[in-house]
Amino acid sequence: MSPSIPAVLRVALEFITYIGVGISMGCLVVCLIIEMLVWNAVTGNNTSYMRHVSIVNIAVSLLIADIWFIIGAAISDNEKKDLPACSTATFFIHFFYLALFFWMLVSGLLLLYRTVMVFSHTSKPAMLAISFSLGYGAPLIIAVITIAVTAPGKQYIRDNDGVCWLNWTESKALLAFVIPALTIVVINLLILIVVLFKMLRRGVRDVTQPDEKNALVVIARCLAILTPFFGTTWGLGVGTMTTPNNLGIHIVFAIFNSLQGLFILVFGTLLDKKIREALTGRSQVSSNRTRSTSAATSSSSGLGFFRIRRRNVFNVSAAPTSSTTGAS
Repeated sequence: MSPSIPAVLRVALEFITYIGVGISMGCLVVCLIIEMLVWNAVTGNNTSYMRHVSIVNIAVSLLIADIWFIIGAAISDNEKKDLPACSTATFFIHFFYLALFFWMLVSGLLLLYRTVMVFSHTSKPAMLAISFSLGYGAPLIIAVITIAVTAPGKQYIRDNDGVCWLNWTESKALLAFVIPALTIVVINLLILIVVLFKMLRRGVRDVTQPDEKNALVVIARCLAILTPFFGTTWGLGVGTMTTPNNLGIHIVFAIFNSLQGLFILVFGTLLDKKIREALTGRSQVSSNRTRSTSAATSSSSGLGFFRIRRRNVFNVSAAPTSSTTGAS
């Protein structure tokens, strides 16, 4: 995001970036494999289903964006940059990084919808249509408009530093990424404030299904961690734009942004208790154990004993009354 890279940091930043992006891509693949393995076990209701649809598309968007990032870096390393190939890589990097943020917005809107509009029920096909239209349709429109406006004047990509990314010096095309991304971060922070206020005021007791309550809590926790984190990292990117000679900002920005896939795996997937139970195969075992424990508790509880004792007392007290009546 910086207009220029300090020469003293170029090698170090490339080293950090390639290692971080490699770790990120590996984590995203693991995330998608986990989602595939536990899908049937964790998507029992519409809220859980849409939550996992969002996580899968966040992971897919970031994974493809990272792949195109590596392709763009390879194109940039050539002595003579292939401008059409560089423009193609820039378009897909722009599109899929935007898709990452718009799918985070989908998660935020889902949380807001299920918390505020408790008694409203939208069908799963309608929710999927709205989510995919927002998650991929809006980024596509922004990316297409950006390249259509700036490409004819040869101001779509950068020429001064050899990087395959949106132009900043001449056309400020980079704002077509920065403004939507930071706007979504702000919107999700506002959604979190509203949802926390609602939960503190009346909780989520109006949601009848326990699984839906768990899904809402997981979504809120995921957004509460990832949204400020992404906002902070891309905010550092704005810092590299305004103060390109600040070495510390460059290093921190490269470390945290290249490891986004790791944070999605940890905070979006592994912290979900349902996923952990499904992975370890304990969900069925624990449910059977719970049923057997409940049955044992019911048979030996004070209430059960009270009922048995009450019936015995009635029988014992009735016998003498009957005999006495017969004698008289």
